[in-house]
Amino acid sequence: MQDEMKRSMADLRMKGEAAPYYIAYEVLDRTLSDVSGRLGAIVKTPPRRTRTLRVEVRVGDYSFDSSRFAVQGFGGGAGMSGETVIAPLDDDYDAMRREIWLTTDAAYKRAINMFARKKAAFQNRTASDPIPDFSQEPPVETILPGVRFQVDRPGLLARVQQPSAVFAAYPDVDLSEVSIGQVHGTRYYLNSEGFKTVAPIQITSLTMYGEAQAADGMPVRQTFSEVGRTLADLPSPADLMARAKQIAADVAAARAAPIGEEFAGPVLIEGIAGAQFVAETLVQMMQARRPPDTENPRMGQAPASPFLNRTGLRVMADAFNASDTPSLTHFDGKPLAGSYVVDDEGVRAKDVTLVEKGRLATLLTSRVPQKNFAKSNGHGRSNTVLAGVFQIESALAIPASQLKDKYIALLKAQDKTFGYIVRGVRSDGQGGAGPGVDSIVKVTLDGKESPVRGMRFGSVPPMAFRDLAEASKERSVFSYRAGATSAVSVIAPSLIFEELEIQRIRDILQKPPVVPSPLKTLNIH
Repeated sequence: MQDEMKRSMADLRMKGEAAPYYIAYEVLDRTLSDVSGRLGAIVKTPPRRTRTLRVEVRVGDYSFDSSRFAVQGFGGGAGMSGETVIAPLDDDYDAMRREIWLTTDAAYKRAINMFARKKAAFQNRTASDPIPDFSQEPPVETILPGVRFQVDRPGLLARVQQPSAVFAAYPDVDLSEVSIGQVHGTRYYLNSEGFKTVAPIQITSLTMYGEAQAADGMPVRQTFSEVGRTLADLPSPADLMARAKQIAADVAAARAAPIGEEFAGPVLIEGIAGAQFVAETLVQMMQARRPPDTENPRMGQAPASPFLNRTGLRVMADAFNASDTPSLTHFDGKPLAGSYVVDDEGVRAKDVTLVEKGRLATLLTSRVPQKNFAKSNGHGRSNTVLAGVFQIESALAIPASQLKDKYIALLKAQDKTFGYIVRGVRSDGQGGAGPGVDSIVKVTLDGKESPVRGMRFGSVPPMAFRDLAEASKERSVFSYRAGATSAVSVIAPSLIFEELEIQRIRDILQKPPVVPSPLKTLNIH
């Protein structure tokens, strides 16, 4: 990589065209393995090793270059500059250097094409306050020690097979699965500015779900997920079996529950659901993502962060603080998968105070400058901006045991006859709508709870967090995969919002299977 970088920066130039001002090489050397279990039967994918090479070439200069430009029908609309190919697995110098040479050539020609089209598109556009395309950062060399990966095949199979077998005793659960995915290896990164990174890749993720269909055809689903560095970071087989029993029981109860009523007003989001809700909403708002420029202004663009122009203004209730601390490796003795040392652009990860006493201090940034955020704070990962270890807490927090009483008092103050307590949140991937709901109960003013189904959050406006009424002292951790080699951890309390919308799901429902599940007719225990 170093040898070909030196040659490319010196000699790579087409006649009549600009030479590259920036080149970056990245090699991901990974071994991936996935194992899943269904009703105690194992579905195994043998470990597979891959080595990918990504080459990024930029033409122009830091203020205006060939990157961040989306052309319809030309490599998609992501606006990313670069080429990615499968690289040789053997440590053969000639084979690897030849691959780097060819990929660099293709990336340069692509950059020349993009730069010409971008300049042509901007000739007839006025920009009163232009923002640079790329920030200049001091080069850093980060060489981290490798991590030896030890395969614990018995432990892996036990965490999949035993919990998945639990669902066989619950014939009302139509679909279920327990799966574990592991990725380990090394990331090598080098650019023409002098950045150099060698860092280990180590992520282990578990997903467990149970799903059934109510009599009216509506699906009900319960999901549990956990992300860690190694298999030892995941719950034990016994803990996962207990979790599987709880999921199966909750699915059976939700299947028989009535469809809830739509609601706008105070909502209590309890336990792990608080961190899940924050991950789906506030975390996304704090990541300063700048959509690419487009050749055709009519092309749809992803919205920019809603907080770009709100520095110093109130975005949360006054008692709340928010931060991102990628240096934090453990919380309450639990490893945090979202912690990291250096981002994918070679910039060292920085701990950042985002909100202080309810007021926005800054956003998470990469090397793509934003209005009011010109420099990176080390959060450029997976070709975008990602949080690391995102935390919120309240200076006026109360014990979690008191939250329900506070919530019922708030319902009474607003003349509500009932409210909702949410205990499980999931991403539904439905643009415009809020997060999905895994577990929700209706609570009346006497404190009585009853499960309901068929509900989801309505759209969550950025200013919803200004109306946070209460938070618990106790905080939960929720970690999730964000890209092939990145994870994010969220640490958040239970939360009472003064106003959120809970809506009915409007999906088109499928009829239940004509013939009942064979588990209902077999003597399975």
